[in-house]
Amino acid sequence: MTESMGRGRRAVGIWAAVLGLLFFTGCAMLQNPENEDQKQAEWHYEMGMGYFEANDTTHAIRELTRALELNPDHSQAHYLMGFIYMGRRDYTRSIHHFRETLRVDPNYYFAQNNLGTVYLAMERWEDAAELFAELLERPLYTTPELAHNNLGWAYFKMGRHAEALEHLRMAVFLSPDMCLADNNMGQVYEEMGNRSDAARYYRRAIEKCPRNYQEPHFRLGRLLQEQGDPNAAAHFRRCIEIQSRSDLAERCRQYLSVN
Repeated sequence: MTESMGRGRRAVGIWAAVLGLLFFTGCAMLQNPENEDQKQAEWHYEMGMGYFEANDTTHAIRELTRALELNPDHSQAHYLMGFIYMGRRDYTRSIHHFRETLRVDPNYYFAQNNLGTVYLAMERWEDAAELFAELLERPLYTTPELAHNNLGWAYFKMGRHAEALEHLRMAVFLSPDMCLADNNMGQVYEEMGNRSDAARYYRRAIEKCPRNYQEPHFRLGRLLQEQGDPNAAAHFRRCIEIQSRSDLAERCRQYLSVN
């Protein structure tokens, strides 16, 4: 129809027929309940996204719930709901929505990675490891360093230290600035009793992320304090400076008080 209208050399009767058909089709679309529900669902999803970006998660959940009532197969609404509930540590609801995301779109890789992250938070190490291992088999997954890091952490918590180090090293190979993987390697080495390598990787994490990463300061400070090294205090103080009101800062204060 668009091509016919664009030619501009038709008789008046043909133009009238085309315009009439367009009007009739448009009315049919507006009267299609399924299509209208999808449009309304998209509108509520966009509203939910706006509230989320404004840090108003309560209203975001309200709008996303409405979107999913109108379109239960809205994968992005499920994903955002899962993400919000993950932040709230409401893991049961988070798991539900990430699973629904994957039901609708099995290739929604961020949902699979975040579902695995929820399992890590719940200490469901085997379930998490299975998801991350599956992700690494997906050739179109664009952030394999995340899956390697998370799989390495799951293996570490399962006591599979050699496999943990293998995946954490791969994470750093793929993303050299990934200080989280260096910090995690430090913990694996510390658990294995190799304090020199543990300290080395904590220092690497600090060098890569000097401004806002508390944990390697805490862990390195604790190692140094156990060795009687006076430099431990500097790391505890830096830990507190980075984020003074966190639980980790409180732990650093406790170690600093006995330093």
